[in-house]
Amino acid sequence: MMNLVKIKDKYQVTIPEDIRKKTHCEVGELLNISLHGDEIVLKPMTVEEKYSENEINALEKIFKSPHNRGRIMNASEFKRHQEKL
Repeated sequence: MMNLVKIKDKYQVTIPEDIRKKTHCEVGELLNISLHGDEIVLKPMTVEEKYSENEINALEKIFKSPHNRGRIMNASEFKRHQEKL
């Protein structure tokens, strides 16, 4: 089955419903776009979290603290500071 889509303003296209359902695409997900010969290929992307939820929470506390504004920490300082929290 061939799906036909139209390129809209800002070069946007809508992924047809049957394709979205088969690939489990959701709003807000990232797609990798590449060119294979003369074909445009879209592939769902998986993004790994770089920091754990605890580390992100610690970062937020550090950034909100008036004592640490503008201060740069190396990794070991950050871990020590995180353990205090």
